[in-house]
Amino acid sequence: MKVADTAPDGDAFFISGVLVEPGELRLNIGDEGVRLEPKVMAVLEALAERPGRTWKREDLIDRVWSGSEGGDESLTRAIYQLRKALGPYVGENVLLTLPRIGYRLNTSIERARPASADIAPDPFSIAVTPIEDQSIENAQPHLADGLTRDLTALLSRTPRLRVAPISSTAHHATNEGDSPNLARKLNVRFIVKGSLVRLDHEIRLRIELIDCVENSLLWSRRYETHLDRFYEVQDEAVIGVATAISAKVRVPHKEFPRRDKRFDICAYELVQRAEALRYNYGRNSADHILTLLEEALSHSPDDATVAAALAVQLSQHVVSGWVDDPTETRERTEALIKSAVARSSQDPDVLAAAGVVATMFHQPDEAIEFLEQSVAHNPNDAHALAVLGWQRSLRYSDRNGVNLIEIAEERAPHHPRFGLWATYRATAHLFMLEYEAGLAGAIEAARRTPSYFQPLLHCAWAYAGLGDDEAACDAIAKADAIEPGVLPKYVDEMHKWAANSPHKISSHEILARLLALGANARPSSVQQSIERLHPGATINVANDL
Repeated sequence: MKVADTAPDGDAFFISGVLVEPGELRLNIGDEGVRLEPKVMAVLEALAERPGRTWKREDLIDRVWSGSEGGDESLTRAIYQLRKALGPYVGENVLLTLPRIGYRLNTSIERARPASADIAPDPFSIAVTPIEDQSIENAQPHLADGLTRDLTALLSRTPRLRVAPISSTAHHATNEGDSPNLARKLNVRFIVKGSLVRLDHEIRLRIELIDCVENSLLWSRRYETHLDRFYEVQDEAVIGVATAISAKVRVPHKEFPRRDKRFDICAYELVQRAEALRYNYGRNSADHILTLLEEALSHSPDDATVAAALAVQLSQHVVSGWVDDPTETRERTEALIKSAVARSSQDPDVLAAAGVVATMFHQPDEAIEFLEQSVAHNPNDAHALAVLGWQRSLRYSDRNGVNLIEIAEERAPHHPRFGLWATYRATAHLFMLEYEAGLAGAIEAARRTPSYFQPLLHCAWAYAGLGDDEAACDAIAKADAIEPGVLPKYVDEMHKWAANSPHKISSHEILARLLALGANARPSSVQQSIERLHPGATINVANDL
């Protein structure tokens, strides 16, 4: 099997272990087979083309019934038949209904292929598996995790290479025993593996490059050196990997720029600990991240990447209202990011951080400039791509910006910020006055991040734009249950965004209406809104960019 984002017409594919054979109009579950009517199978094929994405009812009807009469009723029946056939094997939440919008296949798709079929991934595709910590005492999980992240990031900046997201690689590496199977899951040709041992101030590293098409060891290197040379060893490993791949596929590669900065183990491990906290982000974890990054900067005050990471977190604290003096904090944030860019003007991580800070402080023109530079240096950075798409949609009402967000979602579905990208997508549609698409994105965002109030208020905004005041009030009540009294703060923040939008006046009008509706949102409607928008959601505040 080969992982696929879509299931092409006629090809067999798997849905949560169920083999779907469109040509045979059949579902195969173990030894059992279930027949489907041609139109029912056509609906399933269409849904499988965009797993995790919403199909509008009218688009499905036009696709399957080509405008013939009775399509609406026929679609309802087809969805019922699919649920009846799939439900006992995949569960009730795989085929979701979005009221008044459409349907979504809420799972991944795997394309079925003959066992003898050749693997044909991109010849320049690669993934870095989690580096194994083999230290006998004083295990170094943050050092090993950091090495994995750094090698992935450095290879991502290497011209031509398509690098699998670290989040997806880590997700699949826990389930796939050998490199060829993992490569098939990630659709890459090459796998980088490694191990690390730390003995006091000395480190021993072994890095291997495996060609998974030929199932052979292409390159390996062992390093024994002082911890101070950690960055130098990383650079040497990346150059070795890139050179070996270029020689294998017989294409010359550009020289990789080496870094010229001092390695500080204390600062490095503090940054890695801060990064790990983003997988469970909330007010408490945000404060902890800030503390760790402040300490890291005290250990390594000249490190531009540490200063940039701290600037991003400070900007998030300002926007979230988690600082005592927003003006003073903003001034410090801007000074930090300015100095970071001055020291490392070509570092894509620093440029991306500058773009995020400008985004948080409602400066879309600066944000777009920094993010475009970052993506040019590192086209594999899905988060930078998502934020860039959001800012382009906001500033220019550019629908291609939404496409960039969707590309990020397709590339890195296991990214720690994946849940927020649907919020970006919803925001983009709302500022372009596309309320149906905005509602679909906001509902998806609420599903991914049920503890975050903003997707719910985006739902309210979309409902208000569609003229459904009752649904808007329900969404406001649910958001208020997560963070009491949040609506005025939300509207104030959206006003700041709207100031940079071509649809400023229309956006201000609908936001004013939202405030008026908020006065009618009764606390008693909270539970009803929870059931209406996201059954079984847990209510806790969370926020992250």
